[in-house]
Amino acid sequence: MEASAAVEKHHSKETALQRFARHTGEFSTAFSRMMMLAAVLTPVLLTSFLTVDIPMRMFDGFFGERFAVRPSNWLSYGGLFMGGAVLVTILFARKYGGDEASRAVTASWGLAAVAVFAELSYLAPALEGGDMPSVRFTIVFVASAMAGQYIAANVYDVARGGGNWWRAPLYAALCGYIVYVLIYFPGIYLGAAAPWLNWMIGDFAIKVLLAFAFLPLYGMLRKPLKPQSGYGGV
Repeated sequence: MEASAAVEKHHSKETALQRFARHTGEFSTAFSRMMMLAAVLTPVLLTSFLTVDIPMRMFDGFFGERFAVRPSNWLSYGGLFMGGAVLVTILFARKYGGDEASRAVTASWGLAAVAVFAELSYLAPALEGGDMPSVRFTIVFVASAMAGQYIAANVYDVARGGGNWWRAPLYAALCGYIVYVLIYFPGIYLGAAAPWLNWMIGDFAIKVLLAFAFLPLYGMLRKPLKPQSGYGGV
């Protein structure tokens, strides 16, 4: 309380110009940090967009003649890259907190949208009807991915601080992936004559493996990404 009063007393001596300069500096610092984080995440999102229609066939051999449940029916390189975006968001949240990570996610999607729009405008004369994903797919894909990233950042903030070091990143990744699959698969396939419930379970199983595989990397980055500005975490 005394420290807060001292700060308020110190600020009260500022002139309007000094206060404006201080606020401008704080905003510039926060904005620059957000854009720096967005510059890391945006290429991941763009890579996901560009490869979302490229199926991964490397796991199909494990399913033999059961064509309906082969991962290439529902697993694409873009979907896997988007799973990686959740993990990048968790690293942001560790360093700068969930609110800052969420702002970086918003900025990244904004930059990605501008880049995609510019590319489509350039390619528009050569595009045909089947070259573009449906409006439904685009909306669901973006909504599920964004929701998963926001949830991961905020769950990490809630779970961090105390306990085992792996708890916060694992819980955050799993919750982000749960939200992703619960939005994506019903949104895309509900009403379709396809075993999409099996696909959803399979996709989540792969992302669970991804979440556990992320833990050793997170463990190595704990010291380099020590929380800034008093954020908790282990």
